[in-house]
Amino acid sequence: MDSERAIATANEAFASYEATQDPALLDDAIDTMRTAIDSGLSPPPAKPEWVVKLVSMLEARFQCLGDLADLEEGIQLQRRAVEQTPDGRPDKPTVLNNLAESLRSRYDHLGDVGDIEEAISYGRLAVASMPDDHKTKPLFLHNLGCFLQRRFDDLGELDDLESAISTKQLASRLMTDDHPYRPTLLTSLGGSLYSRFDRLGQVNDLEKAVEHERLALTLMPDDHPDRSTLLSNIGDSLRTRFKRLGQIDDIHEAISHGRLALNLTPDGHPERPTRLTNLGCSLQARFARSNDLDDLQSAISLEARAVELTADGDANKPIFLNNLGGSLYDRFDRLGDIQDLEDAISHERLATSLTSDDDSDKPIYLNSLSGSLQRRFDHLGDLGDLDAAITAQRNAVDLTPDEHPDKPMWLNNLGGSLQRRFDRLGDIADLDDAVEANRLAVDLAPHGHPDKALWLNNLGGSLHRRFERTSSLDDLDEAIDAEYRALDLAPDGQPTKALWFHNLGISLQCRFGCTDDLDDLEGAISAKELAVELTPDGHADKAMRLSSLGGSLRVSFERYGKLGDLDKAIAIQRSAIARTPHAHPESPFRLYNLAITLRSRFEHSHEREHFEEAIESFMTATTQSLGTPAIRLNSAVECVKLLSQHTEFTSAESILLAHSRILNVLPEIVWLGHSISRRYEESARLGELVNAAVSAAIQHRDLPKAVEWLEAGRSLVWSQILSLRAPADDLKDHHPDLASELREISHELQQSANAPHFARDKPEETRHHGSGTANKAAEHHRELVRRYESVLGEIRAFPGFEDFLRPAKLASLMSSLEHADGPVVFINVHSTSCDALSLAPDGSIVHVPLPQLSESRAHTLRTAWMRNLELCHTRTRAAMAPDMVGPRGSTNIFGRAMGRLWTWMVCPILQALDLMVEEEMTTSADRLPHITWCPTGPLTQLPLHATGLYDATKPDQPHLFDYVVSSYTPSLSALIHCRGTFHSQASRPSVLVVAQPATPGLSRLPGTKVECKRLRAVLSASTSTFLEQTEGTVENSLVALRKHPWIHLACHGSQNTADPTQSAFALYDGPLTLSALMSTTADNAELAFLSACQTAVGDEKVPEESVHLAAGMLAVGFKGVVATMWSIGDADAPVVVEAYYKTLLEHRNAGEGVGEGTGAAYALHEAVKVLRSRVGENSFVRWAPFVHFGI
Repeated sequence: MDSERAIATANEAFASYEATQDPALLDDAIDTMRTAIDSGLSPPPAKPEWVVKLVSMLEARFQCLGDLADLEEGIQLQRRAVEQTPDGRPDKPTVLNNLAESLRSRYDHLGDVGDIEEAISYGRLAVASMPDDHKTKPLFLHNLGCFLQRRFDDLGELDDLESAISTKQLASRLMTDDHPYRPTLLTSLGGSLYSRFDRLGQVNDLEKAVEHERLALTLMPDDHPDRSTLLSNIGDSLRTRFKRLGQIDDIHEAISHGRLALNLTPDGHPERPTRLTNLGCSLQARFARSNDLDDLQSAISLEARAVELTADGDANKPIFLNNLGGSLYDRFDRLGDIQDLEDAISHERLATSLTSDDDSDKPIYLNSLSGSLQRRFDHLGDLGDLDAAITAQRNAVDLTPDEHPDKPMWLNNLGGSLQRRFDRLGDIADLDDAVEANRLAVDLAPHGHPDKALWLNNLGGSLHRRFERTSSLDDLDEAIDAEYRALDLAPDGQPTKALWFHNLGISLQCRFGCTDDLDDLEGAISAKELAVELTPDGHADKAMRLSSLGGSLRVSFERYGKLGDLDKAIAIQRSAIARTPHAHPESPFRLYNLAITLRSRFEHSHEREHFEEAIESFMTATTQSLGTPAIRLNSAVECVKLLSQHTEFTSAESILLAHSRILNVLPEIVWLGHSISRRYEESARLGELVNAAVSAAIQHRDLPKAVEWLEAGRSLVWSQILSLRAPADDLKDHHPDLASELREISHELQQSANAPHFARDKPEETRHHGSGTANKAAEHHRELVRRYESVLGEIRAFPGFEDFLRPAKLASLMSSLEHADGPVVFINVHSTSCDALSLAPDGSIVHVPLPQLSESRAHTLRTAWMRNLELCHTRTRAAMAPDMVGPRGSTNIFGRAMGRLWTWMVCPILQALDLMVEEEMTTSADRLPHITWCPTGPLTQLPLHATGLYDATKPDQPHLFDYVVSSYTPSLSALIHCRGTFHSQASRPSVLVVAQPATPGLSRLPGTKVECKRLRAVLSASTSTFLEQTEGTVENSLVALRKHPWIHLACHGSQNTADPTQSAFALYDGPLTLSALMSTTADNAELAFLSACQTAVGDEKVPEESVHLAAGMLAVGFKGVVATMWSIGDADAPVVVEAYYKTLLEHRNAGEGVGEGTGAAYALHEAVKVLRSRVGENSFVRWAPFVHFGI
């Protein structure tokens, strides 16, 4: 068979394949053509058109069967054709172009960047070898432009996009209007211009894209196969221009084109899902402007069908899922059906998970998911949703180039999420980051952008919130200016305009509160009335805006006295409550607002019905757990105030119930998920509320409740730390898997709470759009807390574990004290009354009124005492004791203070407990009764154990130490924890002594050498370890501590009031922190002697929290701790230390003091007596600092 005949046979077979799609015919055509070219039937080189024909056959089989070998063979043939076709030959450009197209095809399937780069190179060679008037040059230029566009789409290099546009523009200039390919070229050029708009945000590119696509449509025949694609693309471009410029005609036209495109796309067509979702997006965009629910319902139906028709693994599936999620979100926002929001999140999560980080659409999906998670947080109040929303939004911001037009939107949304988290958690760093993100969003938004009004409004909102926190009027003025600008830019009919009027009204009302400018109040009411008027009935925010308007009308009544304003406010706020679901997170806030307004009405009319409705509203607000803890606390506090002010309408039951609501919410205010410093900030403002509740319980003779509340409000942070270290043996026996999981999470929480990025404020330079390390660490910590609380919930669901790790009830507390060696005495200090409550081992409670003691007297004594201590230079352990005598007259001041405390407080307590028995004044120390003190408020910084009458002119004056041995405890729970882990059969004393006479960088303590010398004489060398000076490193101490149940630390100490777990002892190479001790101390840890400075002085701002090293050592696991309330004399410490250990060891050797306790309290009592006898009773600064904590 000659070559021409063979080629003709192959062509006939190929033509038959195209008609019948019979693969066998295609195989015959390829075999015949391949044989004709390779076997010499044709004279070499083979005609290029024959190679082209064989390549087209191979490509057809590749498309049919997907065998890459066909594509590879085609490329090799074309490479050979390029090599065999000399330059200057007329068909050389065609050969080059064809090879480029095949390489692009292989790139599409394999993703090898080398292929697209080669395709571009050959494409450039092809057009460079052609004159401008060559008829196929525009086609080859267009192909080159498509190759460049493809590389830009995948690699993001802007130069490729610029080259693609310029190449296609040249092709357009060279192609005549009547060329059949011109509509395709114009469509392609419009797509590239749209891509540049999408990247750079220049509206001119979008305008040109629409212009070219419209021209293409006019040139394209009605029956052109690409007409539906072009219609769909025009719809996309017009929808985008509508979103950017806000011209309503654009979205109408977009929908019209979208419907035409869909009608031209038959069922089963691979592009039908795209047509469906594009039309759905346009309908959703029109809904956002018109609020026409029919548009939204149609959008959801179309987008759901698109998802349904798209197979998993299809590159477009994430796009369709995300679009459907957005429309479902809008429907939830309009109708409030939570299932719509759940479905939106589900679809958006899937879209995100199916998309790699290098996909340019990933930020879009992350933004959508973030918005839905935040909305669910708003609706259900789960903080985990908000943290997840912020994480997703940060990722969207980080993955988006600064020049991208969507960057302002992502930043704006991030600012909103951070502000919501500030509203929930109160971390000012979140609010500062929100302002920063919102500012940047406004700055990046080009003039005329339709969303600039939205971003201005949100900037105003974040500035307003910061004003509320910092009281900076500049922030408020800027907020109002931004909110006015937003309203000026917003077109009439925009649904969000109602929200913006509402926000402006809130800001104006705040400024009225600062400046008393009546124009601001009038403006606030007018703006809020417009907001209500513009909000349709059934809208999810209608109730919120009504409630807010009612608040403004109440303020107007308070300013003008018009009763009509107040009655209207009540009616409006009642309407708001009626529209609010019971389980809505905002329900407590709206109830609180109504209650405040009703209170105003009651104060005007004194009608009981208004009083009772106000109380009922306050109390209902306190019970709704989805509301923020802060609003529930405020509701309870205001309820207590109202009840207390009008006792004629009040019963004991009602006021105690209101107080109980305050106590119930404390764990949520001082939440484990907050940083430790934040928990102490919260605790500082709660102490007075607890003391008030206790005082009320005592007044109404509910002593068990008073004790429970005293305990519940004390040492909250230490209690949380202890709960993470609590043994779970019973749980391990019954539910070992849960016990293991709880132990693992508890350990992680301990590490997380002590992490430096979380426990301390982050430096300014680490903040960047809220994405600093500190925020991420805080989010991780909160996630651990949620896991911890979830596991606790599972455990408490089992019978017998209902109260696992809950605060103990009084019965449980009292039963744990049955083996105690004396009473525990609480002293409650409050402005209404001061009282002592004594808990005896037999479970009885004795109330001792202290009428001579008042809160103001207690504060005065504490202030005078601390001021005089400072004058005595007691900030650090002193090398010279004589310096501690103090200024002239200070001893008398100390003595008078101790005398007053004795008269006002201690003496009445001893008398009530029948402990002032004359015979006992001569009894040996080890037989004296034992009292454990648990004071509150300012009394926590006063040495109660040193109280008495100190008048040298009068002999035999009474002192507390003559009648009892004193100990202290941060809380009843801490004491019970010590007893619960104490082994009555104590092992042989084994002591670790760490001494630092010359710590680098700190003042010298030569007395510690004397201290160690005396300790060596007292302690057994075989059971003691001494680490002095250079040997006293952190690592050496931690290793040795595991072997010794007793530890003696003779060194400097430091207290960290922001994070007490970072309080430390200064060793040779650095600080030995409590957090390090927590992970090291063994279960048999028993006694600690802290011969350091100020190891038992707390923070006056949070007196109930016992923020000191002594309490910390109890939390670490020691059962008894000797510490100092202020710095001790370096010469005095050896005296006390020697006497203490001698007495303690004598008791241990005699088998005394172990059954009821460690014996440390009695040993210290005797040791201090030795020092007092040497320095004199009036040298309070020298003998009174030594105290015992624990058992």
